[in-house]
Amino acid sequence: MEKTLVQKNNTRRRAQEITLRILLNGMLRELGNGKFYQGVPKYDPLTAQALEQSSYSLHMRFEMKKGGVFLFAPISYRSASAFHDYDFPVWVVDHKNNKAFEVHPEELPGMIYREFCDTFNEEAAERFTERIRSSVRNLQLTSAAISERQKPIGYSFLESEQMLPAGHNLHPFTKSRMGFSEEEQEQYAPEFENGFQLDYFLIHKECISEQSLPGTSAKEIFATLASVPEKYDFDHIADYYIVPCHPWEAQYLISTEEYPEMIGSGKVIHIGQLGEEFYATSSIRTLYSPTFNWMLKFSLHVLMTGSIRTNSLKDLRRGYASSVWWNDRKEAFEKKFPNFKLLSEPSTLSVYFNEHNIDSFNILIRENPFSAQDKVLLLARLCQDELTGQDQFAAYFFRNLAETLGITPEEAVITWFTRYIQLLLSPFNTLFKEFGMAPEVHQQNILIQLNDDYFPQTIYIRDGQGYLLRESFKANYKKSVEKCPEIEELFIRDSRLLDIISHHLLVSNFAALISSLGKTGLIREQELIHILYAEFARLHESDPSDFTDYALHQRYWAVKSNLRSAILDVDGGLNASSISYAKVPNLLHRHFFSEQLIHPEGTNIFFKRYFAKEDVTMSMRPIDLDHDLEMLHEWFNREHAIKIWQMNWPIDELETYYRLMLPGDEAHSYIIAGNDEPNCNIEVYWACRDMVGDYYEVLPTDYGTHQFIAPTDPKKKYVSPSTQSMVDYVFAQPEVGKMVGEGSVDSLASMMNKAHVGFRVDKVIEMPHKKANLNFCYREWYWEKFPHNKNIAITTNTTNNES
Repeated sequence: MEKTLVQKNNTRRRAQEITLRILLNGMLRELGNGKFYQGVPKYDPLTAQALEQSSYSLHMRFEMKKGGVFLFAPISYRSASAFHDYDFPVWVVDHKNNKAFEVHPEELPGMIYREFCDTFNEEAAERFTERIRSSVRNLQLTSAAISERQKPIGYSFLESEQMLPAGHNLHPFTKSRMGFSEEEQEQYAPEFENGFQLDYFLIHKECISEQSLPGTSAKEIFATLASVPEKYDFDHIADYYIVPCHPWEAQYLISTEEYPEMIGSGKVIHIGQLGEEFYATSSIRTLYSPTFNWMLKFSLHVLMTGSIRTNSLKDLRRGYASSVWWNDRKEAFEKKFPNFKLLSEPSTLSVYFNEHNIDSFNILIRENPFSAQDKVLLLARLCQDELTGQDQFAAYFFRNLAETLGITPEEAVITWFTRYIQLLLSPFNTLFKEFGMAPEVHQQNILIQLNDDYFPQTIYIRDGQGYLLRESFKANYKKSVEKCPEIEELFIRDSRLLDIISHHLLVSNFAALISSLGKTGLIREQELIHILYAEFARLHESDPSDFTDYALHQRYWAVKSNLRSAILDVDGGLNASSISYAKVPNLLHRHFFSEQLIHPEGTNIFFKRYFAKEDVTMSMRPIDLDHDLEMLHEWFNREHAIKIWQMNWPIDELETYYRLMLPGDEAHSYIIAGNDEPNCNIEVYWACRDMVGDYYEVLPTDYGTHQFIAPTDPKKKYVSPSTQSMVDYVFAQPEVGKMVGEGSVDSLASMMNKAHVGFRVDKVIEMPHKKANLNFCYREWYWEKFPHNKNIAITTNTTNNES
């Protein structure tokens, strides 16, 4: 009993952690109100009071503007792909009321809700938090079901579909299934592995609307599932279809007001449950049998993630239309790409009574190419968290793969990941560029058939309602639309379609997978980003498209605002156009991220250089906040600094500035000393993550600098040596293409100093806090001024270089 209680408590805590992580990462993406915060402050006792309770040195500090407080969440895993893990508890620091306190897990959703709302609605807030509580309860249920399994891990299609205990890691209601009781979940949810019979009805053909490709018949398909019992063998039985229904939905239908009239009409006859058993896949409403050639996607009046999961008539039309469109092109495409397949939904059925669609009977019939012997991974399974305290599935998979093949786990990850993206990217790009088509290839729609060595062999894509077409290709498919007018509904504005691709492929697929593989500890995310960038660059070189251009060059990628939609109660299933998109930094740009410039290790001197003309040895080191803060505070309060730098803040504000800057991905601060006496502060920043990138066509290889020379005594300024040292250091990094500056137009001396080393003014820009000279410098320009500096070598170790 005690062991069970402990396990239950641990499971609940883990379920809350996963849910709150999704909420915090959603807020970070959609509001952009979070920054990394390093260490415990010296001059902010209230924040120190909170962070001294934490065993972590790195936190995410969220500025909760509506609440007027700061929220600090410990970072247990920092993801380059921004799928961070957090530990709990989180703390609120309320400077206005001079208090700091721990946030109870059940209070956090309400705090986050408030940040998204212009006006607070108590009823809507309670509805949101109840759906969160529902999701947490269901996470506990699914975790318990999976943890009780005794059989070894396998790789069948069905097991992949059933082993998703943590649900949708980009949606706040990851396991919300409002409408199912606990007993109904155990019967019908995939995690519980239960098979069940379908519920069947006889429905008169006058009530039936069917759309099927030639050679495919919904009536015939359903007739193979179950035979009509002898007692229903009446004179006009041939005029009736036998129609399956999800058993939960059948009971829902029976409870509706219109059902008695339907039954009384004699046009709808309820047979009951019979025939072979089916199993729920990860979507719950799509059912599978390893012995049946089709999967059946039913309606369910259950509120799951963002919508009630019924098949609308639009869903049926789009599923059928995509099958018609694809059927004419499938053979030519698969001849070129035999290992990339789109699963079709070639038959749909809907039922009408009194000219009203009964959506409980709306069914999509999908191809089922998977036998019980096939080894298949649903991509979402590799992106899942574990609820049971066990190792992540991805870690188990790749360690086992490495042991079987006699290679290192890192090699296993690299080889597997490379094959996966190669199988996916080129065919997808061809679909987009040559066919004007883009399937929704997010992690729940990607099925990876494995070869005997468990490496990717074939990619399968599902969900035909999401096989979207580019509006710019509409004229190309005039004949197709004439043949099947429903195809018209698949066309999406090109710019909107690129945003949809960004969310599904770039974020939900690639970024989520990279983060998941990084969390295994077997490989750094940065290594996988380099591989993905190289494949995109190769493809853009050989077969460029708007898609490859977007992926490589767009400064920000689009991501669905799932949290905002959930808070505002937007049903994306009913109205996809109402879903808004947020922006996240382009992950591929991290290929050009300089760890040395932005995340230097330690605080020791790493560079020394003697300048004979000035008879000075310049040295450089990263800032040591514990020892440099007071010095910097004094520097920025000097008279010549106040006007230009405007950083004469109280020391607690200056400390906060550095505690937020130093762990971030945007910039880092350094101290330069002349003859061992500190005299200069420089900041190196990544321009594509900085405000300056808003004012020109910024490249991910652009790095900028700010330079402040503290002394006023000309003999101690060492302007040229310190500036050369700064430029030498930046240009020594291979990721840097050019240097950027945006010095205030009021600082003529600063611009003259920059011009002295080769910078050239491009234009004057109006920034919120200053009017600035936007200026650039390339290595060649710098070396024209100082040709002997071309051979200066800078390492992360202390060096002595003489000019």
